[in-house]
Amino acid sequence: MWGLALLFQQHGTNDDYAIIFEFHDDVALLDHAVNPTSVRFYQVKSKATNHGWTLTSLLKREKVKTEDGVKEKPSYIDKMYDNVDKFQGAVLSADFVSNQLCGFNAEKTSFRLNECTEKDFKKIVASVKESYPAATEALVGVLGFQRTDLSLSDAISHTKGKLQTFIAEQLGTVWFSPEAVYQAIVDECRRKANFSGEVTSLQQAIKDKGLTKNNVQEWLDAIQSSSRSPEWSTIAPSLSLPFSEQLRINQEYGVYRAAALNSADRAVQRVRMKISEAIPSVIDDPKLSLDEMIASIYGQAEETAKKYLTPFSAARLKAMIIYEIYTYY
Repeated sequence: MWGLALLFQQHGTNDDYAIIFEFHDDVALLDHAVNPTSVRFYQVKSKATNHGWTLTSLLKREKVKTEDGVKEKPSYIDKMYDNVDKFQGAVLSADFVSNQLCGFNAEKTSFRLNECTEKDFKKIVASVKESYPAATEALVGVLGFQRTDLSLSDAISHTKGKLQTFIAEQLGTVWFSPEAVYQAIVDECRRKANFSGEVTSLQQAIKDKGLTKNNVQEWLDAIQSSSRSPEWSTIAPSLSLPFSEQLRINQEYGVYRAAALNSADRAVQRVRMKISEAIPSVIDDPKLSLDEMIASIYGQAEETAKKYLTPFSAARLKAMIIYEIYTYY
């Protein structure tokens, strides 16, 4: 949820960006999708209690039993600094993000750790040096804290609100299904975060675990296109198909209006491309009825649809064709 909110925030501010999930930390923000030169890391942790994070809790190294004996797990701040150590010179910041305030600097919702009291900052530096002897005050100084305004009890509704605000800012007043758009985007974020294959390069990490400005623009383009798709009551009078067939197509049309927003479904996208290739041959022919247009495009797209659509049905393909005809221009 927080990474998605960061995505909305970045889209209007940077020329380019990529946000990667579960790559060295919970969220990483790169300054470019192809040739990044800097990165911001975010460790995102929720806390149900109303007590803020203490310095002790951020520096604590829990002891765990292993086959080789008892070992210490890195502290939260160790994990943050590990990114600075691995990518020295490229890390602009490494922040701990939470819904709760930081108790040792409670008057601020966002700050660098070197803005704490001198005593607390020296304690942080000393702790980091225990694991990273080469650490300096300057390097530890890029670590920070942010409090998110996302509600822990109702993060989904809060994120949906941010999504609607974002779309309104980008596209103005357009029709779209907030639930369908939200679900399509969240599903894509989860798919990226859950990618478990081997990552051998930064470029691959962006491709398999990241979302870029181009990805977000694809969502916006899909929403803009979907806003031109009419209600079924507008379409039905132009069809002379049997009533039972119209009922089936109507049901599939409602499903597809939402599915068309998910640009990550490559199987559906292949069928859409085939339909789009066929539309120019019929769209400007004044002699053709909507039924005739559907029949012509159906013949050109059926083979591809049977290959990629699971399950395939004639009603599903016809619903896709109708949608693409109405949103073509």
